[in-house]
Amino acid sequence: MLASDYHVNSPLQRCVMARNALRMLPIEVETLGVRRALVICGKKTSQSRLLQSAVASLGPACAAVFDRVVEHSETTVVTEGAALARESQADVLIAVGGGSASDTAKAIAILLAEGGVIEDHASRFVPPDQFFPKLLHRPKLPIIAIPTTASAAEVTPGLGIRDPATGAKLLFWDVKLASRVIILDPDANLEVPAALMAATAMNAMAHCAEGLYSRLRNPVSDALARHGARILVHAIPAMVHEPDDVMHRAGVLAGANLSGMVISNARVGIHHAVCHCLGALGGLSHGVANSVMLPHALAYNLDVAARELADLADAMGVHTRGHSDQAGAQAAIEAISALQHAARVPRRLRDTGLDRALLPRIAEHTLRDRGLYFNPKRTGSAGPILELLERAW
Repeated sequence: MLASDYHVNSPLQRCVMARNALRMLPIEVETLGVRRALVICGKKTSQSRLLQSAVASLGPACAAVFDRVVEHSETTVVTEGAALARESQADVLIAVGGGSASDTAKAIAILLAEGGVIEDHASRFVPPDQFFPKLLHRPKLPIIAIPTTASAAEVTPGLGIRDPATGAKLLFWDVKLASRVIILDPDANLEVPAALMAATAMNAMAHCAEGLYSRLRNPVSDALARHGARILVHAIPAMVHEPDDVMHRAGVLAGANLSGMVISNARVGIHHAVCHCLGALGGLSHGVANSVMLPHALAYNLDVAARELADLADAMGVHTRGHSDQAGAQAAIEAISALQHAARVPRRLRDTGLDRALLPRIAEHTLRDRGLYFNPKRTGSAGPILELLERAW
């Protein structure tokens, strides 16, 4: 790849990471020049100390709380949230929670700006190689994100929303949707179960891995991916072993933040395409799907991305100097499997409660996910995807 053959997204984004960083929320609101915040979260998060502290610190600037976010979010939820944003005259959206909260905030911002129904604004992919992005030109409300997981959804300009009518995951992209402010608070994160953080951190590791072999990879995304993987391979097991250690939590949050920067520029491939559909159709959490699928997806791409996977092995501390790219790539897959063990995350689809009968339908839906456009290996039929899913079963 020539140095001139890439574009790096650098949205206006400020990340605040510090112990008890939540105290900075009122200052960040004031700096943005906004006055009426719609706080967006799920039911469980609405009962957390973190959410209560955030709302209390906003004071009169909290115009309303929308607590109807569900896992993977849904088009109906987005429509309800946009209605409340209009009614409360919100001029900023504050997402508190995991990836679904951030994605819901982004989708609400799309709907408020672009009008119509949210389905109108999704991108479209026709296998094996036709991608039709939907250009969203209008200015968007600023978003402040307070993430409670390692999904990194708060960093990226992309999002996915489930269509409950079809079970499909609708995908969107607009650089104006990336959070203007991200507040990473490792002390507040202690309230989040370590198992949830570990599973979502496998999603962050997947961002780094797929960024290295993405068709849009570039020198900047490569550097971010290597360093993100280097942090996560140590921070995830350390956090699982000592869940009350604030510094381990900080390491996971920092690695996830870097991983979001990776896919803001390099995008994701077949691994995330499969995981989108395992969630939308199979009901798996995105973290669990990522935890199971990652080594299998890397193996799927091994024959076309051996050099890039060898780079992943090196970033994870596996010394492959003097070995072939193929051997280095295999070492990366083995290192990911070892990380699964150390993180104590699910390793087989059969252990997740997924209905095996859904696998053919999930494979068919994956075929239409835009992740396949950015994957280094083209996939023209559902057969190879079904084989991938069966291996993960």
